[in-house]
Amino acid sequence: MIPAIPPIPPVSAAGAGAGVAPGAGAGAGAGVGASSSGSFTNILGNAIDSLNSVTNNATNISLQAAAGSATVADATVASTEATLATQLTSTVTTKAVQALNSILNMQL
Repeated sequence: MIPAIPPIPPVSAAGAGAGVAPGAGAGAGAGVGASSSGSFTNILGNAIDSLNSVTNNATNISLQAAAGSATVADATVASTEATLATQLTSTVTTKAVQALNSILNMQL
């Protein structure tokens, strides 16, 4: 069976300007802002690990469904979850690159 997706942690007043960590909606379990769960590198690493885990889970459940030990519904849900996690990661990456380009294009 597919494990439940953990809830997204609430945004604290201290981290309100920091935004949501990449992959937080995909079950990364990462907090908001650098003060609550470490450096940006750790948050990004956790998000990538979470995406890899969700994708591997979808692959395993699809193989189990093909072998007859899992239902097609479980495989469909896992595949959809992996697709959404990948889309979220791609969108967050695009926005981060746009923000970086915007910062680099600022004149001093």
